[in-house]
Amino acid sequence: MTTDTTSYRIGVKFTPYDWAIFASNQFGIYNSWINGSTVFDPTMGLGNLLEALIKIGLSNGLKINELPTNRLYGNELNDYFYTEALARFKKEYGLDMSANFSNSDFFELETKEYDIIFGNPPWMNFTDLPAEYKTKLKPLFIEYDLVQDTKKMLLGGSRVDIAALVIQKSIADFLAPNGNAYFFQPLSLLLNDGAHDSFRRYNVKGTDFSLEEVYDFNEIKVFEDVSTRHGLVHYQKDKHARFPIQYYRNIKNEWLEKRAAPILTITGPLSIFDKDAPSPLFDFKSIPLNKDSKPRQGINTSGANRIFFFSSYEEIDEHNCLLNDEILLPKIFVFPLLIADNFKPNNGHARRWVLLPYSLDGKPLELEVIQSHALLWNYLELNKSALSNRKGQMIQTWRERGYWWALLGVGKYNFTKHKVVWEAYGRKTFQPQLFSGRWQANQSLQAYIPMSNKKEAQRVLSALKNPAIEHYLHSLKMDGTMNWAQPGKIRKLFIFSD
Repeated sequence: MTTDTTSYRIGVKFTPYDWAIFASNQFGIYNSWINGSTVFDPTMGLGNLLEALIKIGLSNGLKINELPTNRLYGNELNDYFYTEALARFKKEYGLDMSANFSNSDFFELETKEYDIIFGNPPWMNFTDLPAEYKTKLKPLFIEYDLVQDTKKMLLGGSRVDIAALVIQKSIADFLAPNGNAYFFQPLSLLLNDGAHDSFRRYNVKGTDFSLEEVYDFNEIKVFEDVSTRHGLVHYQKDKHARFPIQYYRNIKNEWLEKRAAPILTITGPLSIFDKDAPSPLFDFKSIPLNKDSKPRQGINTSGANRIFFFSSYEEIDEHNCLLNDEILLPKIFVFPLLIADNFKPNNGHARRWVLLPYSLDGKPLELEVIQSHALLWNYLELNKSALSNRKGQMIQTWRERGYWWALLGVGKYNFTKHKVVWEAYGRKTFQPQLFSGRWQANQSLQAYIPMSNKKEAQRVLSALKNPAIEHYLHSLKMDGTMNWAQPGKIRKLFIFSD
């Protein structure tokens, strides 16, 4: 059965005319069109980008019949927007664009080559798409080299934005050789770690394309009610990516020219730096580290903080403790949990605690073991319904295996004697510290390197205090965000060995 997609409204944000005109002026799109180039918008909405070119021509004193409107092409999935676009071009300019505009799912559109692609693709993570549309698009993320297998669509790959797929397919199937593509797009494709590494190979189905220039809107709200970082990006087909590139960032309504390049790994996120300065970490030497000590994120309860986290702790006897003034649990499964205050001077005492029903090998306790600890079993059984109804593919996998009491981010590494820990979320400084004992890191707020040897831990801590590392993090332009210093960024600083 074929899914009817023509009523979908996926990531709909229409491009304001003034910004479409800005894009044309910066990249010479209008001049190329006037001089013979064809222009195609693969997800045109109401056709604002194409209409902006007409507006420029009219403002330059040309008449509508003097403009090469026959070289403007667009496609729109939503049938209402498509009909409105046709009606508007007819009413405003007397143009019948029915031969040039198509009403189709772009991913089913017959291939045709254009000199210029000028678009604003929908911005939405794969995981947020309608269920039937996810099923339809999943193999395309593989075909267009954004993920290697369908399992990754359920794990980290679920954060791949559909905009990346539109761009890859546009360049591979609709852009003429050596053609240019200009997109308003989420900058996560270029600046965020992890899910978009494959996009940053700048190669699709064996065809190279180069990242040429970026305009980072930064403080400007081009699209209302959009918190996603966005910008205007130029790509060219059949050209190897060469770095650094020109990167323009808007600061206090002024475009400042910078340079940008991936640092440490070729598919890594872009670092942004002054045009006359060397790239960050230009003389940095990778830190040697055992592969068992790879940077990790903190414990993730999958929405069950109320059940696993506690704000008070009292030792009752040799074996038991009282949590939140009312919950008795075996001490062996209760650990101090780091919070922001613990990173301040002279704040090394615990203020939060976490329950980990795990053995020291990092595996969830078996049911019979839990039941042998009556206090633990009674507490977990009391909360079984809430724990069993947690959302998310990864926690669901544990539930299907029978471990409805499991958490994420727990392994053998949680129980090492030492941890080099840093605040990974919402910060602007990188200040790792050494915590020894039973301390646990707190979800995405913190990240850490597990170490069994204190001397090795001190060596790693000293290496991470290199000021060049904080400079590198600032260059990624994630200050104050959830992506400030997550494990993926720090992992690139190391060379791992057995």
